[in-house]
Amino acid sequence: METIDVPNEAKKITPNYAGFSMSKTDFLDWSPDDGFVYEWSHGVLEPTHGMKQDELYIIQRITRRFTQTSSYQQFAELVSEINCWVTDQQMRRPDLALYTAEQIRETALGQDVIPAFVIEIISEYDEVRKVEKKLIEYFQAGVQVVWRIIPEIKTVSVYTSPKTVTICTDTDLISAAPVVPDMTLTVNELFKI
Repeated sequence: METIDVPNEAKKITPNYAGFSMSKTDFLDWSPDDGFVYEWSHGVLEPTHGMKQDELYIIQRITRRFTQTSSYQQFAELVSEINCWVTDQQMRRPDLALYTAEQIRETALGQDVIPAFVIEIISEYDEVRKVEKKLIEYFQAGVQVVWRIIPEIKTVSVYTSPKTVTICTDTDLISAAPVVPDMTLTVNELFKI
């Protein structure tokens, strides 16, 4: 199979619907046609780039480590880019989010649930204000642990509140405690290719 290299200029296409207003009902029935994934906040569309193939190795490290936890043995799942209604007026799509078996059953019954553990992989496209805003929204909604991963500089910020953060590099141990106490790995293990 042939690999296609896309020039950087082509990767930085402007989303067609950024900042557009839309009702919640319309948003739930809408499918964007510009190649972007959108979050929705108080009636305004906010584009995201979604996860990229060059982040796949990070996802692999995390999910393989997760399969060794007691949460996984109890049928919890780490799910990528699932709609997460942090409030009735805000829908986010975390790169990865942990859902317990009970929460998964609740979603099958049409209920919105909040994951206790969220992972965001920060790319060159992410704006600092939006990243900080989402962090606060997650904790206000009931998230207990957020990993903010920055591949470009190989760091992981582990938040247990908007004000409590541990910055991890190199051989530092990343933990999902207290949500998944046995979910740990070092930054070097996370970024090993």
